[in-house]
Amino acid sequence: MKTLFFSLLLIAVTAIGHTQEIELEEAKVGFTPMEAKITRDGDNFTFNIKESYTGEFEKDALGFMQANFDILGFIQETQNEDYDSYLVTFRSGKGYLTADFDKEGNLVKTSQKFENIILPLDVRREVYQANQGWTMTANKYAASGRANLLEKEVYKIKLVNNNQKRTVKLDPKNLGRTSVASN
Repeated sequence: MKTLFFSLLLIAVTAIGHTQEIELEEAKVGFTPMEAKITRDGDNFTFNIKESYTGEFEKDALGFMQANFDILGFIQETQNEDYDSYLVTFRSGKGYLTADFDKEGNLVKTSQKFENIILPLDVRREVYQANQGWTMTANKYAASGRANLLEKEVYKIKLVNNNQKRTVKLDPKNLGRTSVASN
């Protein structure tokens, strides 16, 4: 019995000692809208995007578009159409970003709407501090602007507290501007 036990122990030690370490090279996977599902209606193009992680698109829709969409390459692909402008919409499960480009590929204006997203930290703090005891049930975010600048942003947040309901509208540019002085 001792011989069997020592034999099994020797086999186990030998097997563990001969394990090989395998190095795998990093695989890079990128997003290109040409791989996404594309629908077209005249000069309006809609891309149903796929995010690398949840919330990536709605966290910074303009940044996501700039990092993952090549308008000049897109214009080159559709050069036979001779459009004056391109209206490109990027859709995810939470909302969309619409970008209007001129025929040279310059971003003219944008519009975006999202529902039930994770609110930015400063917005969450403002809602919590001003509405303690209330629970957020839904939210909507809408923004628009020219070129890469957002000129108008609004968060519309629905809150409940027992049987009471409240809707709060917040402009993130105006957060933290009001304060109370105390001695």
